[in-house]
Amino acid sequence: MIRLTLASNALHLEAARRLRRRPAIAGDGGLELLIWEPRRMRLGPEDRRLWPLRLTVTPLTLALLVPLALAGAVSELRLAHLRHAGRAMRMIAARADRLVLLDDGLDQYRGVPRAVDPLAFPAGIDYWLFSDAPGWRAPWCARFRCRELGPLFARPEEPPQEGRETPPPLQGTLIIDSPGVERLQPQAAGLPRPWWLIPHPVLGKRSWTLPLREGDRCLQVPPEQVLASWHGTVLVGESLMLLAALRWRAPGTVVKVALPPDVDARLRDSVRAEAGREAGVSLSS
Repeated sequence: MIRLTLASNALHLEAARRLRRRPAIAGDGGLELLIWEPRRMRLGPEDRRLWPLRLTVTPLTLALLVPLALAGAVSELRLAHLRHAGRAMRMIAARADRLVLLDDGLDQYRGVPRAVDPLAFPAGIDYWLFSDAPGWRAPWCARFRCRELGPLFARPEEPPQEGRETPPPLQGTLIIDSPGVERLQPQAAGLPRPWWLIPHPVLGKRSWTLPLREGDRCLQVPPEQVLASWHGTVLVGESLMLLAALRWRAPGTVVKVALPPDVDARLRDSVRAEAGREAGVSLSS
């Protein structure tokens, strides 16, 4: 029997990793097969250990798996959704003995999810979710058995090392380019310098258009590498980094959030409620 995991992006892969690290959940016996998209993520040494058997997502790979699914050899399929899935993947999902859903980011907080179609999956199946903001979780999640992966953005705790100097905190304005952040550009004159811009990795989703000037910097690093040590102002839009900015906000750090006009109403209301509770958090209308 085969347990098949489909990881279409790095978030799905991290969710799958956490399940594989839990022996009681991972189970014994059978083959563990990872199907992954190399254009959207990288595998590390631990991934190669967790999934010695792995294939990239291609039409040929899926075509080879269909006969196994039809023969009843797929005991479990772990995936985030079936959006844009072709006939082969839908056939595999239909014939798998068991389906398990993986977190797909902000969808669990949207009243109307973008990628996940709740009605496309049987009620009561396991839905493994990251636990950064469980109070924001949308009612439709209750269709499934919600299970916790723990926070995606757990604050790293490094014990002090004798003789090691602590680097000075990063200050100024950290601009996490994401949909909606362009609505903060009219406030540019009041944003502390220097600006540290982290462009959105998807060219078509880049929203910040104001130029940098001398002393500012463009950082080609994941935002989570900077947020945990940031002391200053943070600008963020509709992105998972919004949760990271709120969870890792240091005392005195200001978080300014701007969401696109068409953002899901429930997600917007959750951010607004958070801004009402936290003096250092604001949501631009």
